Amino acid sequence: MNIAIPQNIYTALFALALPDDLKEKVNIKESSLITKELIEGKYDVGLIPSCDLLTHKDLFVSKNYGVSFNGALSNSYLYFVPEQKDFERMFLRGDISSNDLILSKILFSEQYDIEAEFSIDTGVIDFENNNYLIIGLENNQYVINNNGISFADQFAELLDFPYVNFVLAAVSEEKLQAFTSRLGNIDEKITSNLKTLMEQLDIDPKLQTLIKDNSDAIYFDLTENEIDGLNEQIRLAYYHGIIEDIVEVNLV
Repeated sequence: MNIAIPQNIYTALFALALPDDLKEKVNIKESSLITKELIEGKYDVGLIPSCDLLTHKDLFVSKNYGVSFNGALSNSYLYFVPEQKDFERMFLRGDISSNDLILSKILFSEQYDIEAEFSIDTGVIDFENNNYLIIGLENNQYVINNNGISFADQFAELLDFPYVNFVLAAVSEEKLQAFTSRLGNIDEKITSNLKTLMEQLDIDPKLQTLIKDNSDAIYFDLTENEIDGLNEQIRLAYYHGIIEDIVEVNLV
């Protein structure tokens, strides 16, 4: 059973809470590659960006597990130039996925009535003159020191549901069910052992405190609320013309 996860704090917590024999099967990959490599058969199951379902509707998706947010915590943070009243350009950095490319455009259009230009950036970061959406581990030292704004919080407010960032998916329904049958109450396991699990990761102490203080803002299980949020994300993509038909998620 080969498992693929993106490289970020929250999927790492998910992996650390797996049974020991499954931990040995975890492979860390760029978010944008996991779905492609699932389909190619390199992995049996993976935590994939939820927006990948817009173009891969045949994948089977766990109805019980994923990574969702509803508050100060997020895998992606927004950083705005101080005191600006408007902007036209947003730079994207880090482990960029379909979620960041698609949902950021929807968010700015819906919440701020801004049609921003998005550019991928790998240069020297300049918070004084540029706006950023930073994804994944690169946020480690920036969230606290540079007043990062939770993208998940902004998008959850737009949805009026939790923001489902990653879903647990597979090409094979049988392999997905075999994997999820081993997980138990992984949300409870992570929450009750959060301090110990985070000590195994290289996380800025201030960010560790933020995560501990807001642990109720992240969910590793899917309930009806998260599933409604996922379906609402899909509907928004349809309303904005990103997909031609509303996708029905294959929940198992």
